[in-house]
Amino acid sequence: MKFKIGDNVVYGGNGVCKIIGIKDMSFFNEAPKKYYVLAPVFTKQSSVMYVPLDSKVMVDKLSHVIDKEEAMSLIRSLPDNNIDWIEDKNLRKDTFNSIVTKGTRKEIMGVIKAVLTRRAELTSEGKRLNMQDEKTLFDAEARMNAEIAIALDMDPDEVPDFIRREASIA
Repeated sequence: MKFKIGDNVVYGGNGVCKIIGIKDMSFFNEAPKKYYVLAPVFTKQSSVMYVPLDSKVMVDKLSHVIDKEEAMSLIRSLPDNNIDWIEDKNLRKDTFNSIVTKGTRKEIMGVIKAVLTRRAELTSEGKRLNMQDEKTLFDAEARMNAEIAIALDMDPDEVPDFIRREASIA
């Protein structure tokens, strides 16, 4: 098995979870099979998710949380990480949301930087981001802040300020 009980993992777009069990279970009168039992780490909800070990597609959505060295490298590379702003709001929504759910950590950080940069530009003009861009930013930050928080042993709410200081960005 690739993962064990107690591992912190990222599960697709669901964010950071802890593997709290590996159980034989049966759903919908099927023959019992092994499942990873995942509990979200930083959400207040008490829900759990089940990932069948025999489903390559589902298991491939699991990855280990980055370690401290990887987190610091990702943060320090942020000033050079550029994802272009897409003017067409529908194309931007589709592209950025796809990156947040399926992209690499570096790409997700690039989306965060692009949206924050755009927010700063609009603020200087007395304008605001639209709600969809705010939601994309919220989702991307929630995903990355949780993972970086685990890697650096800090609270997720402390991560944005830490990133700004370490990456020397506004």
